Amino acid sequence: MTDQYERLGETYEQVKKIPVGLAEVATMMAALPTLKGKSVLDVGSGTGYYPRLFRAEGAEVLGVDSAAEMIRYACHVESREPAGVRYECVDATQLPVLGGFDVVTACWLIGYAPGIPALDDMLSRLAANLRPGGELVLLYPNPSPDWEQFANYSRYGLTCVRTGEADGRIRGLVRVETEQPFEFETFVWGPGVVESRLERLGFTHLHRQATCVTDEDLEARGANFWEPLLANPTFMVLRARLTEHA
Repeated sequence: MTDQYERLGETYEQVKKIPVGLAEVATMMAALPTLKGKSVLDVGSGTGYYPRLFRAEGAEVLGVDSAAEMIRYACHVESREPAGVRYECVDATQLPVLGGFDVVTACWLIGYAPGIPALDDMLSRLAANLRPGGELVLLYPNPSPDWEQFANYSRYGLTCVRTGEADGRIRGLVRVETEQPFEFETFVWGPGVVESRLERLGFTHLHRQATCVTDEDLEARGANFWEPLLANPTFMVLRARLTEHA
C-alpha cells in the first residue's frame, strides 16, 4: 500500500516541479495573506501539497477533497511526517459549512463548475466557510490565454490546446510532459466572469496576483526563459475579501 501511495504522490506532485508548476506555487504563495496563527480551509486539497506549505507558514489547516485516494495519500504523508494538518473527504460541489475560517483556498477547482449556476453555488459554499473579513484565494486557468503560445510551452513542462466550448467555458486539453506524460481536460472561464460572481456574493478588494517565480528559479534559468510564461501564464491567482456584512 505504501508503494501505491508513493507512486500516486510522485505522479501528482511532480507537476509542481516542472517550470510552470514552480511559477504556480510561487504565485500562489505570494498571493496569500500572512498565515501565522490563521485558520485555513483548502478545498480540493489533492495530495496535501498546498496544505503542507500553509502549515509550514504557521497556519492551522484543514484540507478537503472528493477523491478518497488523494485524502488517503495526504493522510499517509501526515502519518509519516506529522505536521498537524487535518484532512477530510468532502465533495466541493456539496461543501458544507465546516467552520468560519480566516482563509479559504481553492486551487484548480472552479473551472470544473459546469455552468454559471454551478459556479455561483461553488463560490457560495466557499464563502459560507469564511468569517466576515476573511480572504478567499483562487487559483484557476488564465481567463485571457494566448492559445498559440500554450501549444509551444514544452520548455515549461506542458502544452495546452483549445478543443471547444462547454457550459460557457472554453475547453482545452493539457499534456503534462513529466517522466510519465499524461493528459487531462481543462475548462477556462472568460475574462471577468469569476470576478463578477464574487462581487455579487459580497467580496471586495479583488486582486490579481502578478505571476512570479522565486529569485532562485529566476537566477537558475534566466529572465529570458521565464519571460513568456510570466507574460502569458497558464493560470491566474485571485484574492478577494468577504465584506464584514456579507
